[in-house]
Amino acid sequence: MSPGKRSRPEGDGAEEVTEAAHYRPSALDILPVEILAEVLSHVNSPKDVLSVARCNKNLRATLLNPSNVVIWRRAREQCIVPGLPPPLPGWSELAYAAFIFDPGCCDVCGSLTNRMFFSFVVRARICGKDACRNTFLRKSLITLLEGDSVHQREGQGTRGTGIARAVKEYEELTARGLTEDQAIDSICHDSQHRRDISAHADKLYSWSLKWRHSYRITKGNNISFANNLARDAGWDLQDLLNSPSYGSLHRNRNTGLEAISKTVVDLIRPKIDAEILSIAERRERRHKEHCQQIRRAEIAQHYDRMIARDRRRPMPPLAEFRRLPIIKALQDREDATPSQSKTSNPLRILEPELKSSEFIASMIDGDLKKWVDTARKAFDAMLGYPNWKSASTKLVPPAERVTSRFVCTLCRRVPKGDVETGSLDFRGACAHQCPRSSKRAMVVWKADQFTVDQKAVDVLSQALSLAQLKAEDCETEEKIKLAEVTFVCKSCDIPLLMEFRRLAGHSARHESMQVEVVSDAEQSFHYPYTPGLYASLMRHKNEKEAVTKAFGCRHCQHGTSNPPPSERSRNSVSHTQKRFTFNGLISHLKEKHKIFPMGDEDFFRDDHAVTRGMQI
Repeated sequence: MSPGKRSRPEGDGAEEVTEAAHYRPSALDILPVEILAEVLSHVNSPKDVLSVARCNKNLRATLLNPSNVVIWRRAREQCIVPGLPPPLPGWSELAYAAFIFDPGCCDVCGSLTNRMFFSFVVRARICGKDACRNTFLRKSLITLLEGDSVHQREGQGTRGTGIARAVKEYEELTARGLTEDQAIDSICHDSQHRRDISAHADKLYSWSLKWRHSYRITKGNNISFANNLARDAGWDLQDLLNSPSYGSLHRNRNTGLEAISKTVVDLIRPKIDAEILSIAERRERRHKEHCQQIRRAEIAQHYDRMIARDRRRPMPPLAEFRRLPIIKALQDREDATPSQSKTSNPLRILEPELKSSEFIASMIDGDLKKWVDTARKAFDAMLGYPNWKSASTKLVPPAERVTSRFVCTLCRRVPKGDVETGSLDFRGACAHQCPRSSKRAMVVWKADQFTVDQKAVDVLSQALSLAQLKAEDCETEEKIKLAEVTFVCKSCDIPLLMEFRRLAGHSARHESMQVEVVSDAEQSFHYPYTPGLYASLMRHKNEKEAVTKAFGCRHCQHGTSNPPPSERSRNSVSHTQKRFTFNGLISHLKEKHKIFPMGDEDFFRDDHAVTRGMQI
């Protein structure tokens, strides 16, 4: 036995499971043919007999038996729309019923439609769209005579691929020497047969007009019945028509040209009521979910407005902002729903209140202050100042001092604006949100997920001491910016200049970083130190300056034995030292000097090389 096959179970209790074992015959299957014929003698059209014949193989074999052709003939003769002509000789009743009642594709747009042929001569079918009808007539496939029937055009006895086949056969016959009339007569067998087909098509077209008229009347009556039923029962008309039970009954009775009676509806009334209730509840849930999405979007917009209004204010991440008591109450309130208007204007629920209500603004400010105070106490405790309090407005809390830097222990990432610092200040830590990965859900913000960046704290404290400033002073941050103090790292092998902001990021390269303040004369390098150059280039990496070979490595420059060149010889020296594009410089520092991420102190920009590159 093949190892991929399983053995068949053996034993007295093992039975072979077949499809026939699960088959349960329907009531029509077990009826005798005589009773089935009597039942089908009361149908409205051969369409119903055709549907029964297509239920299963047993019924199909029974109704296709030539001895039961009387069932089809009786259904055709007793059709609810009288005047349905009999099929032409050689056409079975089943094929004739399928020809008349089966759906098909529109010859213009290709969509499936249940409509009968628009022209039975050329077997052309169009859907109910006016555009398809106009397009069909404009192409002159048939001639429509107002008040008359549809007639066959000369030489068109088939449609679609049949037309192409007839044209091809016509060309072959004329090539043999036959005249046009002889070729046409050969294709259509004879002129009498053509006249019989055309006459039969005229009768079918006339009957189809009666069928369409009866369909419109039946559909209108059933719509009026449904409208009255919905009004009396207190239902919505569209919900009634969309309910599975009544909707199916309504459509089937329309296509069968039957009126819906109150007796039939009363049998399924409880089921209809349950389905309409389910539709209403589902619609209400969708409406509430839509309103919830609008409220969430408006709260996100208000969050962005608050950040833009005061960028120095500590703000939690958006997910934490949504958890504030007042924001959560506004976001979840079910009474704040938009009106059911049909205008194209976007719905607004909370935005008017968020923008103009002073009461809500004061409550949001209060909840934010509580959240920030709680976070500040936790960060103060990390820095070694638990329960720090002071009545002086000139003293900065430990967490908000310029020397306080923090790192997220979960992701250790910093936003693009803080890449140079390598860590987060208090405002950055409050707004920090760990990126969501595919393997874990969004991380809930907690103060204990952060730790103090001790290397950064130590070097920043050392730098403030050298600048004779105090970290707790509220004016220290502004004084540092105005003074533009420049420091040099004494722990590196080469002297690297950097500003105060860059000290925290550079400190990660050393166990104990030592710095000194340098004067303007001491920092007069040939290629000056440019604060903020790295951040600027990172924001515009695809611009022409960034892709120009105009950047040099200070580590490689310091290793050369050439003395600092004069202004006159600058161009010649620029050619002797290698220049990189910005991306190339990043790769060079990472590969050769093992420096990543780099900072402003690690490279310089050759302005002459930039000018040459921009002119190329």
